Amino acid sequence: MSRQKSFFILVLLCLCSGLLAQNKVTGVIVDESSKQGIPYVNVGLFRQTDSVFVCGAASDDKGRFELQAVPNGDYRLQVSAIGYATYEQQVQVIGNMDLGKLNLSEGSAKLDEVVITEKRPLFSVEGEKSLYNVAEDPSIQTGTASDALQNAPGVEVDVEGNVTLRGTSSVEIWVNDKPTHMNAENLKTYIQQMPANSIDRIEVITNPSARYGTKSDGIINIVTNAKIQRNEFFSFGINGSTMPYVSPWASYVWANEKLTINAYVNGNLMRHSRTGSSDQNIYDANGSLSNHQFDTSSFNSRNYGGGGYLGINYNIDTANSISLNLMAWPFRNNNLLEMATQREMFDENGHPFNPAHLTDYSMSSGGWNNSVFGMANVYYQHKFDNKGHNLSLSFSSNLSGYNGSSRYVKSYKLPVEYVRDRYEKGGMLSANQNLEVVYNRPYSERGEISLGYTASYSPNKNTTIVDTLTNGQYTNDQKRSYRYNEYSLNNEVFMTLQHKFGNFTVKPGIRAGYEFTGIGYPQAPSYDSTWHFFNPMPSLHLSYRTKSMHNFQASYSRRTSNPSAINLSPFVIYQEESFGSGSPDLESVFTDAVELKWTKFWNSFGSVGLTGYYRGKSNEISNITISDFDPLYGRLVPYSYPVNVGKSYNAGAELMVMYRPNGFFNIRCYANLYDSYLKTLYQNKEITGEKLTYSFRINVWAKLWNRLEVHASGNYSSPTMSLFAERRGMYGINCGMRADFFQRKLSVFFNARDIFNWNSFGGSVNSPYVQSTNISKFNSRSVSLGLTFRFGKMELESKARQGSESDGTQVGGM
Repeated sequence: MSRQKSFFILVLLCLCSGLLAQNKVTGVIVDESSKQGIPYVNVGLFRQTDSVFVCGAASDDKGRFELQAVPNGDYRLQVSAIGYATYEQQVQVIGNMDLGKLNLSEGSAKLDEVVITEKRPLFSVEGEKSLYNVAEDPSIQTGTASDALQNAPGVEVDVEGNVTLRGTSSVEIWVNDKPTHMNAENLKTYIQQMPANSIDRIEVITNPSARYGTKSDGIINIVTNAKIQRNEFFSFGINGSTMPYVSPWASYVWANEKLTINAYVNGNLMRHSRTGSSDQNIYDANGSLSNHQFDTSSFNSRNYGGGGYLGINYNIDTANSISLNLMAWPFRNNNLLEMATQREMFDENGHPFNPAHLTDYSMSSGGWNNSVFGMANVYYQHKFDNKGHNLSLSFSSNLSGYNGSSRYVKSYKLPVEYVRDRYEKGGMLSANQNLEVVYNRPYSERGEISLGYTASYSPNKNTTIVDTLTNGQYTNDQKRSYRYNEYSLNNEVFMTLQHKFGNFTVKPGIRAGYEFTGIGYPQAPSYDSTWHFFNPMPSLHLSYRTKSMHNFQASYSRRTSNPSAINLSPFVIYQEESFGSGSPDLESVFTDAVELKWTKFWNSFGSVGLTGYYRGKSNEISNITISDFDPLYGRLVPYSYPVNVGKSYNAGAELMVMYRPNGFFNIRCYANLYDSYLKTLYQNKEITGEKLTYSFRINVWAKLWNRLEVHASGNYSSPTMSLFAERRGMYGINCGMRADFFQRKLSVFFNARDIFNWNSFGGSVNSPYVQSTNISKFNSRSVSLGLTFRFGKMELESKARQGSESDGTQVGGM
């Protein structure tokens, strides 16, 4: 407790010391000719020594502005407005200052020469995209990209910089319509360093169309309105938590108008422990109890490793650009599992076997494994013009694998005392190659067509060798040892068309895929098999917006997931106390998603959104567990295999309310209620299941004094259902804060997760032959701390905007 008090005292002292020398700089922006105040003018303050952006503001409706929390020092004040020449003034701040009236003279681009069609609304919907027009939000111009993301519909950024969309981390971050390929820490540094006034808009896509081949649940695309004049900064830091977990890291970025170099390295050490228990009954074909088993367990692991990333982007000329991304992340894991088991066996009449009907043993399993992940990506783009006509090619190669060994020792007390000792070693190696070609062509000012082709090849090698101690030496357990080589070749083509009819946008699309997959067993070639799949995947997105900021969206998309070769193979894989196989008759899983969304935006309040959705799956693959007798075990044991669930769906509604009186404070509430239903045919019997599921989440975020972020959240998720199984509900409360010091050269964050240590994981199985409950508990309450040091500068030249709707033309980026 004394350490926690010391920490909070230290944080308060840091905050107080940082605020002691803070000043206000005020003034009024006026037209030199009319002497009238000019509203909504951008005012920025930059350090005189290295031109680093310090803070900024927008003038009010009378031309007044106020820069807050300005430390003593020498600065360059810059004022820019459409139709006026840029105004600059050297300022020495040694206390609160009133600069008086700043006269702006008419510039070379006269306002009366500009054709103004319509000022963009702060929030809007266009096709499949929900837009937050950052450039139209004066209140956020002094912040960072991280601050701007907090205001995008459905997006959350926690104090550590982790980005989620609708509560899930399965989201891709793109910049100027291209994936970033950044690791998590590099991405955090990027969005926390990039000024919000360099962003034109943020596009949020929650139900990606056929245009996107993403496997994620959503995409966040940051579109900049700036180009880099020169950009160089180095940052390093250390993150840690009471799990325990510690990770030192360093990041370097260098860029100019043509070349960007982005490098990152890190190391990490983490320990994890949990305890659990399970209670299982197995029944025979007649429904009689065959055996009852109760387990208690404890698990401890230690992970350590590191890695690096290198990204190079080069603009060959105004029409051609190329990028290269390389990364590698090796790590090692040591683990220890200890388990105590009691098992009681029964005859066909439900009576215990005599005399040795009770089995009592303890098991200890310890081992290690080394893993590695590597990726190389090359991306090329050619722009035929600056209106969206372009061609891009991308090739990537991913390598992942592991090898390791474990020793299992089971010490039996009943029915007789003896020890079973086995040694297991194995590994996996997977190398995936992916090629994508995309062609975009606007056919008019209101329409665009996109064509694309993707190809991927994924080989996968798996090996498991089990040796059992017999008569003082290890001999191979051929039943539990196996090798297989799995592979798939996938080809897809897509076409999308988008056209605007005023405020109404239509975007149909189609993606078609052909996959060839197979598996081979070197020691059992009779199980070698291949399969073929062909699937069309259509999509349709409609949107309409009114001048009063009502936005309507309707979308439909079909996605297809083919079963893997290992799920299709009938080859039996034996474990210590169970066995399983694939099912050759599995079919592709089809997911049909329909969304109807209404959103109302207010510039001074926030937004209210209501979404009705239906996500129906045909032939969903789910594992089923029954009891079966096998001579290897000499009794009934669990046998698992995948099946196609005939039909399942989630249908419900989501309510999202965001209150944001300004760009630096918001409260977001999410409520989700849906009906979960499934129906399947099992042993010529129709089995159905239905459950009403709900979840609720509330988030509060604020940025104070332009340097301190505070965050608090609470969530609850009710139990969820799958075939013959149910998962426990989850809930928790988190809070944290992050503070910036010395013009963002130093950042400190503090985060407390699951303050009341409520979280646990578990569920139940209730099939005709296996009924079980299990629960796993770990110390989910943790406190994490992090320090980040930054050196360097980011100089951006804003693209001139003229009040009309942006055409999305890229003018460089980062």
